[in-house]
Amino acid sequence: MNAHAIITTAEPYRFQIGQTVDHIGGKMRSIIVDRYITMMGRENYHIVVSAEDAAGRPLRIVAGTAPVAA
Repeated sequence: MNAHAIITTAEPYRFQIGQTVDHIGGKMRSIIVDRYITMMGRENYHIVVSAEDAAGRPLRIVAGTAPVAA
């Protein structure tokens, strides 16, 4: 067994893939399409922003502190 491997069974993410979220700073209704945890232990989310709120950028990567449950 690799002594450096970390195995966890608990779900470490705040949001699930497919969950509807908003942005902490205001209107940016989005859906989580992917997520990952960085080497420093921070959550990042790939989101698809609704057409009304996208401002020409429908796909974004946001830090885990930016989304809030919608």
